Amino acid sequence: MGTFKQFLSDQKLEPKTLVRLSSQLEARAEEDRKLAKQRSDKRRDKEKQGKPYAELGIGKPKSGRGVSVQQVNAALEDQPLPPKVRGKLVRAVNAVLSKKGGPPADFKSLFGEVPVRKGAAAKAS
Repeated sequence: MGTFKQFLSDQKLEPKTLVRLSSQLEARAEEDRKLAKQRSDKRRDKEKQGKPYAELGIGKPKSGRGVSVQQVNAALEDQPLPPKVRGKLVRAVNAVLSKKGGPPADFKSLFGEVPVRKGAAAKAS
């Protein structure tokens, strides 16, 4: 049994709960839409293009996409996952644990030593 699967069974958490809660946590709100608009305006403005977002006080909006059932199943089978998916799973698990009154979990306690999934390498021009 994998580390993630063992953790969920120890904490009595359902994978369906994680999918539902992740979609709620990652859903875009009005604040996120404003941040996305500010980032878009910054990219178009010639004066602000060289400055980083942090210097202009523009935060990063939520992605608007939670984890899918397939991604949770891949985590249960200890398959490599991208870092963003792992982060979303950790946020969903921590949200459930905080409601139960338990301590928050970290990457190591959830995934152990499973390697990170690498994407396709960019071609050098």
